[in-house]
Amino acid sequence: MPGRPFMPESAPRLYIGNAVTYTGPFTEMHDRPLAVLHCNSMGSCEACREWALSNEGADREHFLVADPTSGRYVRHADRASLSLIPHEWPEDAVPFSINGYWYAAAYATAAGSERTRTVHFYTAHDVMGRTWCHFPEITPEIRRLDEQGRRRPV
Repeated sequence: MPGRPFMPESAPRLYIGNAVTYTGPFTEMHDRPLAVLHCNSMGSCEACREWALSNEGADREHFLVADPTSGRYVRHADRASLSLIPHEWPEDAVPFSINGYWYAAAYATAAGSERTRTVHFYTAHDVMGRTWCHFPEITPEIRRLDEQGRRRPV
């Protein structure tokens, strides 16, 4: 695809909540740790909405990256402009993909029906994130997250 930055197959997977540095065109966001979020978390990203219709099973290539201290962010940052800051996820983290976005999921809780859950996930910024999801079938990963949710203290 013309104009698309090359990203080698060996590039480490980005998880929502990872810490990264950014090297894209917005230089005021360089040289600081940023949090990886959904590309359309803080507004509509037309390219990402279209992506969801045609790339089932593929990993996302664009993200919103935000400075947790200032609240400033870059929308639609491409994967090639992001460098992962190494982070060790807890042992019970389950790699879990929702619509092409990956999470280091901690557990799931009920969210209205048998095929919906609120997935609680780890971040590199010492906060627990959460997102709602609907899925076509109950997978081994969902069962594991459900079990981890039942074992968590209330």
